[in-house]
Amino acid sequence: MSARRLAGVAVAGVLLGACAPIPRPAVLDELDHVRAGAVAAESKRHAPGAFARAEKLRGDALAALESEDRSGAQILGEQAIAAHAHAHALSRVARAEAAETEAKAQRSAGEASLAGLEAEQSRVAAEVDALDMRTKVARDAQPVVPSGKADADREKARLAAARSLALQARLLCGAARLLIAPAPQDSSQPASASPAGPQPAGASPAGPQPASASPAGPQPGSAELATQLEGATAAIKKLDAELAEASASTRAIPAPIDQASRARAGCLAALTAARRAATPVTRAPGAGDALLAELSAAGTWSPVRDDRGIVVTLRGLFAGNALTKAGEARLRDLALVATAHPSFPVAVVVHTDREIHAREEPAWAARADAVVRALGPAQGATAAGAPAGPSIAPFLAGSASPVVDPGGSERARNARVEIIFVTPETL
Repeated sequence: MSARRLAGVAVAGVLLGACAPIPRPAVLDELDHVRAGAVAAESKRHAPGAFARAEKLRGDALAALESEDRSGAQILGEQAIAAHAHAHALSRVARAEAAETEAKAQRSAGEASLAGLEAEQSRVAAEVDALDMRTKVARDAQPVVPSGKADADREKARLAAARSLALQARLLCGAARLLIAPAPQDSSQPASASPAGPQPAGASPAGPQPASASPAGPQPGSAELATQLEGATAAIKKLDAELAEASASTRAIPAPIDQASRARAGCLAALTAARRAATPVTRAPGAGDALLAELSAAGTWSPVRDDRGIVVTLRGLFAGNALTKAGEARLRDLALVATAHPSFPVAVVVHTDREIHAREEPAWAARADAVVRALGPAQGATAAGAPAGPSIAPFLAGSASPVVDPGGSERARNARVEIIFVTPETL
């Protein structure tokens, strides 16, 4: 082949090479594979902004390839793949947030349903408690079968039981009086106003004098309630006379155990009537449950519930006739509870571990007043317009209600102070 022909072939090859298209970068094929998969579809649904940016970079890469910029197409294709990966990450975050939102909504719906069930359960429980109390009152109001004659030892036991029932009657009537007719008090007077003179276990007080006016005010039907309470109080006075006669008599006189049972039933009926009058008909009662739960949750009070209300029993409050520092601290804690529940009148009941003589009564009355003073901060501020705190009334119970054998080695446990939050509504 001549040199001229060889040169022509070479020139033709160069011309053909110049006209051939630029090879497509492999990264663009990978990019097409990525955008055709399920990951890209998920990104388009959950992260449309990031997906659109990745698509724009792909378009820019294809435009660079068409303008024969292979290096630019390679770089832009790689950026588009990275943008698709970022869009996928954002879509997973968005999907997780949507799932979290749905879970929160389901949780809120579940909590609302649970709260409704709990409210219904509380309402039903309150109705059951109210029916139980009405049953108890009705049962106590039934005529008492007269007790027959008994020997001397049994009559002595009946007399002790009658004294205990008389004390219970006085405390129940006292609680009812706090709810029905709280007596207002001038703010200049001390907070420890006690009943008219110290009262021994067998005497009937003239009625507790609250330490402050109750915020509740007179209850509906207070005149009828007061009449019922006065009838129950009159029964107690008659019972006290019979107890005094039985104690002082040198001959065998039957203990007034039946009269004591009736007196207690009458006072319980008066207290229950006062609570029913104060219980709103539009909602289920539960104030007593809430206070009992609060005191129990504290873990230091061991509260119990009886006919009077929520009872906290304290021992070792005094060194002589003065409150100890530890006793004052415990009473201050209870004062905070009373402040938080001003609708609950407070009864302070002082029990002794032995019978006390008339000359000792002022000292025990002073102890009761000291407890009332310590609870006084619970009554709230005295500034004008400040809400009044709960009524507080002291009672001397004497030795009529022991919790252990008065003649045993642990008789000191009978000396105690009961702080009673009188439940203002139906239990």
